[in-house]
Amino acid sequence: MSKSGAIAQIAAVDDRQQVNWRRLVLRAVLSLCASAGFLWLLSQRLAHIDLAELVRGFETVGFTNWLAALALTLLSFAAVGHYDAVMHRHFGSEIPAATARRAGICAIAVSQTLGLGLITGSILRWRMLPGLSLWMASRLAAAVALSFLLGWAFVTSLALCLMPEAPFRVPAAWVLAGLCLAGLVSTLAPQGRSLLPNGLTLSRLVVLAAIDTLAAAAALWALCPPGLELTFATLLPAFLLAFGAGLISGAPGGVGPFEITLLALLPDHPEPALLTAILAWRGCYYALPAVLAAAVAIRGARPEALPPKPSTAVIMRKLPQADLGLIWQGEHRLSMASHDAGLLLARTHHSLIGLFDPIARPKRAELGLCLAHLTNDAKSSSCLPALYKVSARPAVVARGLGHACLRIAREAVLTPGSYSLAGPKRAGLRRKLRQARAAGVSVTQPERIHDWPALEAIATAWAHAHGGERGFSMGRFCPDYLRHQRLYIAWQNYVPIGLVSFQLGANDWALDLIRYGSDLPDGTIHLLIQTAIDEAKALGLARLSLASVPDFSALPKPLQHVLGGASAQHQGLLRFKSAFAPDWQPRYLTAANHAALALAAVEIARAIHHPAPLPRYDCSAHDTGNADIEFASDRHTWHRQENKV
Repeated sequence: MSKSGAIAQIAAVDDRQQVNWRRLVLRAVLSLCASAGFLWLLSQRLAHIDLAELVRGFETVGFTNWLAALALTLLSFAAVGHYDAVMHRHFGSEIPAATARRAGICAIAVSQTLGLGLITGSILRWRMLPGLSLWMASRLAAAVALSFLLGWAFVTSLALCLMPEAPFRVPAAWVLAGLCLAGLVSTLAPQGRSLLPNGLTLSRLVVLAAIDTLAAAAALWALCPPGLELTFATLLPAFLLAFGAGLISGAPGGVGPFEITLLALLPDHPEPALLTAILAWRGCYYALPAVLAAAVAIRGARPEALPPKPSTAVIMRKLPQADLGLIWQGEHRLSMASHDAGLLLARTHHSLIGLFDPIARPKRAELGLCLAHLTNDAKSSSCLPALYKVSARPAVVARGLGHACLRIAREAVLTPGSYSLAGPKRAGLRRKLRQARAAGVSVTQPERIHDWPALEAIATAWAHAHGGERGFSMGRFCPDYLRHQRLYIAWQNYVPIGLVSFQLGANDWALDLIRYGSDLPDGTIHLLIQTAIDEAKALGLARLSLASVPDFSALPKPLQHVLGGASAQHQGLLRFKSAFAPDWQPRYLTAANHAALALAAVEIARAIHHPAPLPRYDCSAHDTGNADIEFASDRHTWHRQENKV
């Protein structure tokens, strides 16, 4: 790609991705001017230093000290490489961690020496990662720089608070408190609504920043001449402040601001000896890594063979189980552990959650494979693994692998082939059906919808009456989503008054949406679902799910008392589904430990009751008044058609 093409790649993607090159050039000029000013100040301060004294200082640094400094430099850059690996996880990049670390080490080694880290770091990452766009490389470079600044600020503030002779202890305490508060807010924020990564990612970045900066400080301390009586506890706070000054200045290698700040904070130590240590450290920590990294960057990226990923195309063409139809909402993704085993994955701020039973639920070995795959996916996403609304068999497998399990719901399941309205168990249902028919309610399973605005008005009224649409494991009203389902509409006096929809599997259906307006005749929803049951029986389906009802009975008694109000709200749903006399099957939540289980439960509840906007479908953008959805006679094939006016 040409240089102009690369610039266009950044500037023309969309308004959010535009780069203000004038601002970058201005920043570069200001940085160079500031560097020149700091170098002039440094030269004035060190004008009295005898160069011969510096040479003698170098000769006193022992061989073992150089080896120690090189080892500490290697440790520091190992942490540096992990910055990139962590941020690749945060952005969902599919670049292997080893490749990301190598590119990050090269980019930071060169950019910290040349200065203008955002520009040089972006170009080097783009060079080292051919699958990465220049815009994404720029975004990654900015994220790594910001994450290091936050980590440096935390480590520096903590060091200043803990070291007894450190300066600026009170301001450092305020900065530390502010950073902790920001981290807490980020941890509590819902997925996609936080400016910072989740708490797991932030903690990794802080640990990496601590390893990086402490190893860099120790490398400088190892290179101090024997005559310089400087303890590490005295050097560390001064080094961290000087290191930050050099970094923020944008000067090449931080030359000037680093030296002036360090010398000013260590006035009781001889400047020639300090300068000897600084020059030796610059050769070991800056010059040598920059030369090696430049050689690797010139050589270019090293191609790596990626293991082939099982395709989801076959699964998507004909979903093996109905509840996987939630994938058409565009909020979740299907992840295959093998060619015939996988999970529907949902993401919260701190958890990666396998929704519903795995595709290979009859096979115990495949269930273990799915759980191992989920654990690896969660690790690569800086999340905790969990399973939600799984049946007893996957829960037993998870518990056998050491996971904590909790019963959280009961699913109402029918077998259409043996289903009958006769008998005392469904006497109440028969009464409801008679009431609906007496009120003039009829049900259609249409081949084509002509009046989407009326249905949308029903859905809007339902959402307003129930505190908004639910999300996460529940579908939301949208024509583009509903075209993948079987839809039943209730009518009264030629006006639609309610609807239900069912997810479609290879040999089963699952109830998804129930929407109705005010003044609904008694028994209307019962009639809608009974119509679906009759058709499922005629089609020979093996299973029909009426979805789940929350079950708090496994929770501790105090928590059951707290959730008493919510439990009362679910009693009506339980009575409604019980009218069909279903088989009630337990559903479980599992996670790696009890703390992760509690965290997943809280985040799932928040995602259900306060869902983020759907990423794939913007239903308000569709002109539903001028669009039809045609339903083919086959229960799995629906087609979108536009009216020709």
